[in-house]
Amino acid sequence: ASTRRRRRRRRARAEAMTSSSPSQSSPTPRECVDDTSPEATTTMTAEEETTRSKVVILLAGALGDATPLCDHGAKLERALYVAHGGVGRAYRTRARELVANFKRNVKLAASVIRGDMSAEDVVTMPVTDLATEEAQIERDRMEERAVRKRTRTHFDDGVNSEAYVCPECGSNQCKYVMLSDSRDVRKAEIWGGSSNDECLALIQCQNCQHEWKTAK
Repeated sequence: ASTRRRRRRRRARAEAMTSSSPSQSSPTPRECVDDTSPEATTTMTAEEETTRSKVVILLAGALGDATPLCDHGAKLERALYVAHGGVGRAYRTRARELVANFKRNVKLAASVIRGDMSAEDVVTMPVTDLATEEAQIERDRMEERAVRKRTRTHFDDGVNSEAYVCPECGSNQCKYVMLSDSRDVRKAEIWGGSSNDECLALIQCQNCQHEWKTAK
């Protein structure tokens, strides 16, 4: 009887030791994540995961991404996420800009699909460069017309002068017009004082088109 009791105690101790020893566990999702990915260094909430998934789908749709898992959209979204450090306002605004321009600019979308540009370059590209070639040409034309109109309005009757030095480029090839007219002179004669006190000249550099005012 005593032998059986000792055996039972030894068996109980062995079972207790076995149950208390750590068992080999299966890998956690964290261990399966690539250490170089943003997900490896941050813990995303369910809302963030949902937002990112939606952006991937929107980008893929705008690009015409035909891959089963939206590979091109996912690559762009990952670069966008890294560039903005999360899914804040800047991330969402930039995502909308990319989607809108990919839909309008078919050439740009095709270039992204072909891999002509890296995802990092695309997500940081200025909005003006995302526009279609036609839109960029029209924008340049509008800016040129605005410059010509401003210059023509002020300086059609301007006087060429080398007496001024442009503060921007250092050129002395300038043109100026007087901002004061004969009414200022008549006011000075009536009310007293010198009309020269209020005379201003608007000067334009003929080299860089910079404009500034100075007392004449």
